Amino acid sequence: MSEALTYRWRSFDTAHIAPGQPVKARFFEVPPYPYVDGSTRVTEFDEKHIIRWLMLSPDSRELILEELGLPAAAFYCPEVVSPFYAPGEGDIDLILCPPLLPREAFALECKRIKVVSVNADQDKITKLQSIGGGVCQVKRLYNRHAFFQTYLAIITQVDATGQDERNIPSRGVRSHTTPQRGDTKTTTFRQIVEFPGRAELNDDIGIVHIEIVQPSRLSIYTQATVAVCVHRRAKPREQHNEVTNRIREIM
Repeated sequence: MSEALTYRWRSFDTAHIAPGQPVKARFFEVPPYPYVDGSTRVTEFDEKHIIRWLMLSPDSRELILEELGLPAAAFYCPEVVSPFYAPGEGDIDLILCPPLLPREAFALECKRIKVVSVNADQDKITKLQSIGGGVCQVKRLYNRHAFFQTYLAIITQVDATGQDERNIPSRGVRSHTTPQRGDTKTTTFRQIVEFPGRAELNDDIGIVHIEIVQPSRLSIYTQATVAVCVHRRAKPREQHNEVTNRIREIM
């Protein structure tokens, strides 16, 4: 059965204008030089760094909150250990809630996939199989802590610098390309959407896809695209008072 997924996205670019100089800025153009700004490829950022980037960037944070149905002023806290876990026991990747409603908290277990556009028809995809472990983790999170809503967030980090056939805002995971290795008959996009372990995920747990695209040789702090799709909304449930009290501790 086919599925229709709708992504909302934002692209941004940055220009540095020296004081007193004429304003001559051009946006969304591919720079003709390699990584002279010392930028790190988006695929090299680890999970914790990329979650912090998403929440500290106003464009991506507002988009994620809007798609989840939260206000722009929502509270957020990444990498939460205490008071939910003892040191070394684990953490919650991201907690969100309305600013005055700690009893309606969202818990997100995040797992990332790395995609590099190799040529016009193929991608290099890694970390896909690790999503199965994320399914187990989010199920444990759901069963252990009764949050108002619980989500599995699939974060796809896309190095799209090789997509010279597309303009910069349109770059990202393509609908027709396939991986160079592994399942070379199923498109990269479909394999991400039908991630390993998806059938084992409780129906009450939501699924949100977040795509971070590095469209050129510039740093994602300078130029990037972020796309968000809530594939399945989490089913709200009554949050335990113990969880609400712990949320108040970190707010």
